[in-house]
Amino acid sequence: LQFRVLHTEQRDFILVLIAFLFLSPASLHNYKMAKHHPDLVMCRKQPGISTGRVCEKCDGRCVICDSFVNPHTLVRICDECNYGSFEGRCVVCGGQGIADAYYCRECCQMERDRDGCPKIVNLGATKMDLFYERKKYNFKKR
Repeated sequence: LQFRVLHTEQRDFILVLIAFLFLSPASLHNYKMAKHHPDLVMCRKQPGISTGRVCEKCDGRCVICDSFVNPHTLVRICDECNYGSFEGRCVVCGGQGIADAYYCRECCQMERDRDGCPKIVNLGATKMDLFYERKKYNFKKR
């Protein structure tokens, strides 16, 4: 296969297809496109000049694959994701951003840093479940 002429999405699709055809089901569990929860949706619009931020608990992680190794390229997010109350917020969880966000070296080599804005735009099922469980039992956040 000629990987240089394919777009990033096509290349990733072919790699996943090859993995499903030739790898065992036990090893497929470790092969994912992103390590976030599968129900989270990224913005993926054209990034602007604003840099992405991460909170204290997400600091040091790659925003695409969640690895703690080799921070390489600064994250750029779109202007809509950095407007108003979203300014300076964490790209992954939406908390108060304290440091700049980086892509890891492997994601830069796979050109996943060029897929668009990596900001997570929905809450996800686990955070929504936690919210309703707290509300159900009248737990208050400290």
